[in-house]
Amino acid sequence: MDPTSLFGLQFTFSLILCTMVARWYVVPALRRLEVHAALTPLFLVHAMRYLPSSAFAPGQVDAHIPGAPMAAIAYGDLASAALALVAVVFLRYRLPRAIAVAWLVNVVTSLDWLYASFLAASSRLATYAMGGNWYIINYYVPLIAVVHVMIFARLIHERVDEHGTGNCAEASPRS
Repeated sequence: MDPTSLFGLQFTFSLILCTMVARWYVVPALRRLEVHAALTPLFLVHAMRYLPSSAFAPGQVDAHIPGAPMAAIAYGDLASAALALVAVVFLRYRLPRAIAVAWLVNVVTSLDWLYASFLAASSRLATYAMGGNWYIINYYVPLIAVVHVMIFARLIHERVDEHGTGNCAEASPRS
């Protein structure tokens, strides 16, 4: 199987698996929590976005891999990890404007995720030797996408809830 097809297959399976786990187990559990407590672990998942910086370690990726896209992806993810930690602190300690910070961080890091995905695809990074980064791209990147959606869904639900449509914590889990 060629690398691009293998990448597509593994990425798709990971995306489906992460979506199923989130929908069936994580979302129902987080619905029982108030918004700050529910969002904190989701941003902790994003705090691990420093992982692609392993591409800078000697021997981890093909020496011929396009350097500019890899650097943009790695530095963008490192910045996203730092922003996620800021959101975690604001949410965990219920600092003023914590929800606004959560919105801002999720928007910025989502845009970074989209840009990194574009760079990876347009540079055909899956056709190069990626070392351990292959696993990051195929297993962690789909998880990041699902968690972004979960964060946006909870933030939107909370915003709607503020306008008198019901109590988020009392919402019944969907199956």
